[in-house]
Amino acid sequence: MSVQANLPTPDSEAWWRVTLASIGDAVIVTDQQQRITFLNPVAEALTGWKNDEAHRRLVDEVFPLIHEISRANLPNPVQQVLETGQVIELANHAVLCGRQGAEILVDDSAAPIRDEQGNLYGVVLVFRDISERKRADAAQRQLAAIVESSDDAIIGKTLGSIITSWNRAAERLLGYTAAEAIGQSIYLIIPPERHAEEQQILARLKRGERIDHYETKRQRKDGTLIDLSLTISPIKNEDGEIIGASKIARDITERRQLAESLRKSEERLRLSHEVTGVGEW
Repeated sequence: MSVQANLPTPDSEAWWRVTLASIGDAVIVTDQQQRITFLNPVAEALTGWKNDEAHRRLVDEVFPLIHEISRANLPNPVQQVLETGQVIELANHAVLCGRQGAEILVDDSAAPIRDEQGNLYGVVLVFRDISERKRADAAQRQLAAIVESSDDAIIGKTLGSIITSWNRAAERLLGYTAAEAIGQSIYLIIPPERHAEEQQILARLKRGERIDHYETKRQRKDGTLIDLSLTISPIKNEDGEIIGASKIARDITERRQLAESLRKSEERLRLSHEVTGVGEW
């Protein structure tokens, strides 16, 4: 007998069980009485229930949901599908309370299973663990809040020198709004006589270098030049490839002016001593 003869046919129950078991998301199938008829391996891992243990149990027992913040019980999506006959999307902040006490942030959808006559005879529930994605989103929001509230101008750009981010401090310092700056070339704020600096900076960034306290001049929207101290760091993607740069710019115009004023005062004092001889023995 050939191996092909032992394989399930596409219209058999065994075929669909093999298919559902192979899906990367968690899958739970129930009947009209909300009793579980199938869990795939991903659903077993997330709920803590084995398929044979969960078989014929009510879905609420195997898939209990609470709200992440209020801790209140959430509606059973399987029951909602059976009542409405419609696909149901899980609300935000849904937490699956696993059998071993683990709490897992999930999102899911529940859909009716119908026969050829359109009769509803079960529900398929597909869900996934989004805990890591939620943590990453929270970290990204926190970082964005820090960037926006910084007193220093923070500017992101590609290796092609195109501006990708522009915080409020950059708006105040350089006069351009984020809408005006994002998508433009960084040469927007670099005086023509300093364009060569950008190529030198890019070359160092592509080598993975971080540039600290680089003092230079940049041009505001109104044309005035300001003295800046730049700290420039490479931005890398998940594979470690450098895809852009982040610039932190601090206005040192006042510091430069004070230093120049002090230098001139010292120079005048020195010249005065030379003329009058004051201070000489």
